[in-house]
Amino acid sequence: MNKLTYETYLTGNANPTDELPMIVLLHFMGSTPDQIFELLLKDFDRSSRVIAPFGQYKFEEQFSWLPESIYDRNEKDQGSFIDEITGLLLKNVESWKQEFLTRGAPIYLGVSQGGDICFTLAARYGDRFRLCLPVAGRLLVENINKNDHAGIIRIHHGEMDPIVPIAKAREATNHLLFAGFNVELREHHGIGHAVPPEVRNAIFDDIYEAIKE
Repeated sequence: MNKLTYETYLTGNANPTDELPMIVLLHFMGSTPDQIFELLLKDFDRSSRVIAPFGQYKFEEQFSWLPESIYDRNEKDQGSFIDEITGLLLKNVESWKQEFLTRGAPIYLGVSQGGDICFTLAARYGDRFRLCLPVAGRLLVENINKNDHAGIIRIHHGEMDPIVPIAKAREATNHLLFAGFNVELREHHGIGHAVPPEVRNAIFDDIYEAIKE
């Protein structure tokens, strides 16, 4: 198994030895675990363990989940690549669950490229998460595997996103609904391809609901 390099963070009043919910945080293209944690979860006030892996490719001195050349190919090819990355991520998560005391199934939160991975995870591996949060992402795989024990999917997308149009999120939501998933789309009015505080707060609300006792 290829081992992903990662950073870990604790939120709320968590201690390293506690049994905690695990949030797997997936950065966007040209970012780092520190940057995505600072953007999204630094102020999260519930006790959790955040694990943020590095993408395996370099982009502008930062990191990417995909090689830049893949964007010259069609979305089907990009989807196949994301599918492989998602499988690799899940193998690593199983290892992390053995390494860290973890309460319940993991939560996945990814932005842009990370959102693409979250969508693939939602479509293919519904029983491997309690909550999956694709943000400004794309559903790139064609086959959706419904599972009776699938977790919750909450999609966040800016209505004014110029990079991934909101129509993509609406279409993905409909596909997942048709397959029988518990999925809702949070459309953020006036927001582009970004995660401002109001989007972050809405994400917090979804996580609060998922981890409440």
